Amino acid sequence: MIRNDCSETVKKEFDFGWKAGAVYPTDFLALEYQKGDILDVGCGTCRLYNFLIQRGWTGHYVGIDVQRYEDYAYPAGVELMMSDATTVTFPKTDTVVLYWLLEHVEDPCALLSKSIESCQENVLLCVPKRNEALWERGVVEYHQLDKTHQHCGFSKEEVNHIVRLSGGKIRSYKETNKINATVGVNLWNNRIPKGVVLVLSKIFSSKTFYENIWCEVVKE
Repeated sequence: MIRNDCSETVKKEFDFGWKAGAVYPTDFLALEYQKGDILDVGCGTCRLYNFLIQRGWTGHYVGIDVQRYEDYAYPAGVELMMSDATTVTFPKTDTVVLYWLLEHVEDPCALLSKSIESCQENVLLCVPKRNEALWERGVVEYHQLDKTHQHCGFSKEEVNHIVRLSGGKIRSYKETNKINATVGVNLWNNRIPKGVVLVLSKIFSSKTFYENIWCEVVKE
C-alpha cells in the first residue's frame, strides 16, 4: 500500500473573523465601562482597539498575546507585549480587559488576581457560559469545540466564586449573545419521533440561553 504525505495539504490552523473585523456586544460594554487606559490581555489582532478608537476612545492601549500573527498589520497606536500572560508582569493601567481568556488557562484565579492587582479602576471579564441544560439534550455549544480550552465554560456561581477567590467583587453582571437553542433540534428529525422533537422544541423555546458571561470586577 502506498501512503502519501498529505500534511502540507490539510489545513491545521483556524482563521475566523473574530481575529480582525467582527463586532460583539462585549465590545460596546468595554467602551461603556472602561476607565481610561486599557491593558487588553489576549489581544489577538487588537480588534478591540480598532473598535474603540473608531468610536472616539483616546486612551493608551497595551496588548498582550503569546503570538504575533504573521503578515498582519497591527494598528500603529498600540503597544504590544508578545509574552505568556500567566508569567509576564502586567503594567499598571486603569482597566484590564480579560475577554475569553480564563477558559484557556489552568489557574483562572491566578490570572484574574494578577489583573485585579494591575488595574487602577476595574477588570472587564468575559467567559463562555456553561448551559448544561443544553448538553443534556445533545446540543453542542461552540466553546465545547475549542481544543485549547481547559475548562468547560463557567456558571454564574463559578464566576462569582472565582472573583471572590481572586480578591475582587462583581460590580456589574450581564449575560450576552442569546442562543437560538431550537436550531439543533432539527438535526434529530430522522432519529427521534416527531412528537418528541415537538416537545424538545417547546422546552428550548420556553427558556433563554446565553453564550457568554460578562462582568465588571473591582478590588474587594
